Amino acid sequence: MPRKFLRLLSDNPFLLSANLERIISNREESFVLEKHDVSTTVGILAGRYTGLPHDLLVKRFNYKGFFHFLAKLVFGSRAQHLYKINLRLWEMGLPVPEPFACIELTWKQRNSFYLSSVIENSMNLVHIFNNPQLSKYENIACLLARNVADWHLAGAVHGDLKWSNILVQENPDAMSIFFIDLDQTKLYGAPNIAGIIKDLARFYRNGLELGAEAWVDSKFLPEYMACVPSDIKNRIDVDHIKDKAHKDWKKKDRRRT
Repeated sequence: MPRKFLRLLSDNPFLLSANLERIISNREESFVLEKHDVSTTVGILAGRYTGLPHDLLVKRFNYKGFFHFLAKLVFGSRAQHLYKINLRLWEMGLPVPEPFACIELTWKQRNSFYLSSVIENSMNLVHIFNNPQLSKYENIACLLARNVADWHLAGAVHGDLKWSNILVQENPDAMSIFFIDLDQTKLYGAPNIAGIIKDLARFYRNGLELGAEAWVDSKFLPEYMACVPSDIKNRIDVDHIKDKAHKDWKKKDRRRT
């Protein structure tokens, strides 16, 4: 459980903020970099180096100037938000990586950190779609639609539902879906139609960028609409979603991924 892990965190020198900074900055052997930009640095910290029985995903929110730091110090960091929303979603049984801890900003420590489990044996949906063995995943539309619908019906809105933020985990007898990169995620007390439309338009736009429009049209959207009750379905205008996705894609100069 996350609270147990918080106790372990204080006893493990590898997981102190100063050591995480050193490990990330020096690209030490224990850390595999996944992503780095102005805002965030993300990678996998190998459990065998930390004495933990599993690897950790480490997301560092990078210092972006004094006034930005001051605002986050007063109102709470992105790491804190990410931990809280992940914990709520995970406790509801929604498919997200298990959150372990956040390490907050201090006057001395100007980066914050979020730590979670790693989804083993998984690929994101972009890699699945580009896989030459795509036929292996012929039922993925049904599984994905059911998970996205369950997510929305629980009141969750992802906020950036692009294909790289959807992981497909292969198990011996089945596949599972997980949603990641939840910085923009919100959780409402009931299904939020505006948020659902935003998520579906973002998903559709990414399909356009990947040249997968026909798959989204013929496979995913019909399966999704079949998974939601009539009172929700009647408030979702599929043509509006497609039109919004096309307009947003046009603003991006119709770039292909």
